[in-house]
Amino acid sequence: MIDQEQLESIEESEKTKYRARLVFIFLLIVIILLTGSIFYYYVENWRFIDALYFSTFTLTTIGYGDITPQTDAGKIFTIFYILLGVGVVLYGLYIFASFFVGIREHFWIERLSTIKIRSHTSTFWQKLKYLNVNKKPSQSNHKRSNTEK
Repeated sequence: MIDQEQLESIEESEKTKYRARLVFIFLLIVIILLTGSIFYYYVENWRFIDALYFSTFTLTTIGYGDITPQTDAGKIFTIFYILLGVGVVLYGLYIFASFFVGIREHFWIERLSTIKIRSHTSTFWQKLKYLNVNKKPSQSNHKRSNTEK
């Protein structure tokens, strides 16, 4: 059985892994934005702010259409930029949202562990464990005996 100290160690390890993933994905998004901006700055001859603007709204799938690549190289790059960049941004949103889902899940597990069932002294989880351990014989045995008659 896991004691409290081991549980805290596991939780801290999970938090550290989460933070590392979040920092990694954030840096990856910044690198992708800068790569796109630099590419559009040089190939499309846009001002850097316009290139960053286009890169940002392309990755967020907004796509206003007020600025579009005019060169063939810019169009081809944009195809791959969208495929790679949107996937990374969506993964980042998944990582970010999973943190809040985990907090909510932890809250409800704590809450359910304190709920008492019909004025019994056992909690919901203890009662559930008791029901799983002490299952009554299946009714299939009972049905077999009826069919044998």
